Amino acid sequence: MSEENVEVVRRLFEEFQVGLERGDPGAFLDSPTVADDYEWIFEDAELEGRSVWRGREGFVEFMRTWTEDFEGWSIQFELIDAGEDRVVALTHQSATGRKSSVPVELNVGQVYELEAGRLARVRNYLTHAEALEAAGLPE
Repeated sequence: MSEENVEVVRRLFEEFQVGLERGDPGAFLDSPTVADDYEWIFEDAELEGRSVWRGREGFVEFMRTWTEDFEGWSIQFELIDAGEDRVVALTHQSATGRKSSVPVELNVGQVYELEAGRLARVRNYLTHAEALEAAGLPE
């Protein structure tokens, strides 16, 4: 089942990127492989006073807030099977500051949690090491 979970997350990441190109970053959440009560969670951090966003509207709001100060925002990812219905994504994000024109790069780790083959939540960590540790994997 764990390889199937990696493929579910890979397809959702690809759907996210297609939706992003079309101006709809939440399009992947319409997939039947995403739970209706989906949660996007920042562990140990907040963005505009929040650490949890729920459902499609919440995720779209998060993405707007996360990327509004940047142009050309993009994300690349590596997926790792973490067993127990979890997949770790090691991401590399890059963009250019909208006002400053300064290039920015950020590595963020995520733990995707699936329930019955459907994505239930994503926990975001500020470093790859924190995500790997949270999933019980070595660096």
